[in-house]
Amino acid sequence: MKTDKPWILERSLGELQDELRTAGFRDYTAWQVFQWLYQKNNQDPASWSNINKQDREKLSGLYDCGCRPVLSVQSDDQGTRKYLIGLADGPEGPRRGGLKIEAVLIREKDHYTFCLSTQVGCALACGFCATGTMGFRRNLRAGEILSQILTLKKELGDPGAKVNLVFMGMGEPLLNYDNLSLALQRIISPDGMGIPPRHISVSTVGILENLKKLERNFPQVKIAFSLNAPNNDLRGRLMPISRRETLGSLLTYFRGKKRRQRLTCEYVLLKGVNDAPAQARELVRLLHGIPAKINLIPYNENPSLPFQRPEEATVEKFRAELIRHGLTVITRWSKGQSIASACGQLAIQLD
Repeated sequence: MKTDKPWILERSLGELQDELRTAGFRDYTAWQVFQWLYQKNNQDPASWSNINKQDREKLSGLYDCGCRPVLSVQSDDQGTRKYLIGLADGPEGPRRGGLKIEAVLIREKDHYTFCLSTQVGCALACGFCATGTMGFRRNLRAGEILSQILTLKKELGDPGAKVNLVFMGMGEPLLNYDNLSLALQRIISPDGMGIPPRHISVSTVGILENLKKLERNFPQVKIAFSLNAPNNDLRGRLMPISRRETLGSLLTYFRGKKRRQRLTCEYVLLKGVNDAPAQARELVRLLHGIPAKINLIPYNENPSLPFQRPEEATVEKFRAELIRHGLTVITRWSKGQSIASACGQLAIQLD
């Protein structure tokens, strides 16, 4: 339901403290509210039992405290679930006529992974990515990023479950750095969700200025660099951003930056495009001097795009060539393909 009340998930602890103090609340009420919102994952003020009834009613009148609504859920037989989430845009609110995003919950062996969106659509138009076919509508606000996490955590039914957050959903996270940064502060803070930064990964094509900010401000957050080609010419044809943010400048930065963990390089394998053994050897030379591991991602096919997934034998030859030259390689056969929730498949038909 559309509301004119300010959304409490858009408030930092300091902002909430100031507003509640002005409204006549006790100084510690903001901490109590944050505990309910983020640690207990309860967005219903009526049930906030350590706040008196009068203050609970007052809080309900001051703020919209809910998460954005889940419009539909798709599941597969491996425990992957894709959530269509409504935003508040549009004259009829989040359920009809508004913008929408997708988020994915992936069940792993000993934990869960949340694949989170940072934009509605994407402006980068990478040739192999379904999200790019949507175009770009807008950045997500910090509250809309946080709302995805709270919604997916509630779906687990186990507040103690181990969770990894990967910003690999719709959009380029570093083109929405300000909102991503605000969300990360609340995700990591003990007063917020208290999720260790080592359990968080940000995937990026490489927006160098904001990449430097991210690594300076959140040094323990992991970086997953979307590489996808062994040279700048091919990368520029697949990923137009590479004409502006060149591999040369990005790799120079990665080579000179000391980090606590190896850089993860994501490489989507496209049949007949970037999957030849000679290109694997070129990739080895390209990454020389950078402590890195390679995530090979056999392409998840999209009916609206012209690329195909390589045969398993081709994937294995490419992988073996990288390993032969001393690189650490993981082949990531993506889950959720049957519900179009695998890497590169998230897309929504927008009105």
